[in-house]
Amino acid sequence: MAEQIPVAVIGGYLGAGKTTLLNRLLSEAQGVKLAVLINDFGSVNIDAALIAGRDGETISLVNGCVCCSIGDNLGLALHDLAERSDGPDRILIEASGVADPARIADYAGSHPRLTLDSIVVVADPETVRMRARDKYVGDLVRLQLAGADLIVLSRTDIVDAETCRAVRLWIETEVPGARLALSPDLDHGRMFTSWTLASELPLDGTALRAALATLPTEIVRAKGIVRLLEAPDRRFVLQVAGGRWSLDAEDKDVDPLTKTRSVIVCIGLTGQLDPARLDCHFTGVARTVGPADLVELLRRGASPPREPHP
Repeated sequence: MAEQIPVAVIGGYLGAGKTTLLNRLLSEAQGVKLAVLINDFGSVNIDAALIAGRDGETISLVNGCVCCSIGDNLGLALHDLAERSDGPDRILIEASGVADPARIADYAGSHPRLTLDSIVVVADPETVRMRARDKYVGDLVRLQLAGADLIVLSRTDIVDAETCRAVRLWIETEVPGARLALSPDLDHGRMFTSWTLASELPLDGTALRAALATLPTEIVRAKGIVRLLEAPDRRFVLQVAGGRWSLDAEDKDVDPLTKTRSVIVCIGLTGQLDPARLDCHFTGVARTVGPADLVELLRRGASPPREPHP
């Protein structure tokens, strides 16, 4: 099965700072081959030093990234990227300032190779509350914020600390459980941190699903490859984005005797992700194999897994 391509949607009202975010992502891709789908090349204003060439509706960059015009059919543009043998590692879609990014995210299901990663909504702390009260565009602005997995406050370097604090409190009230990031320079190395669960033993599927259903709200993204006690001859792909999660078996069986580890990585905002809390939250997911589990494993013809050496 071909590796899936994560798709992220970047939304926000007109002038919120989406283009600034895209430009920064393109210039600091750091080995990740990005494909950015946009309505208008002119709006992105890509640094000329990054451009390697242009072929019709595609601009190639020297770092391997590309910008493609959506044209009249977003679904077709996504399909073309997914079908490429040298396709991107990730796809970013810039939503129009007057679009609902959650509806655009539905296009991530238009091809088997595509999977929705997250919906990021950029908000300008100087204007977002005023726009949300506007009788003409207020409903749209609130709809955009409500559909976000992550809300990025832009231009925080040109507003005072009190304004930032007030906007954060307003968003927390307006969108309960919202994940927030302040982004004066979009330094993603400092913005995000991660926590990892790794086990040489199959995981308890019931306990894992219970943990996924009640994940702490500070987790922005999680993913992993796991083996479960209930089906030790299969591997399961875990995907978590915002409030959505899935745990799906891979298409092919694997040898139950192989030393395939279970690994889950949770990503959150620096200063909000609490490793001790996650250790506690996932207690019971990676546990010692008991007698009943041994019986089931032996019934399937597999040797019982061994505890890892300390």
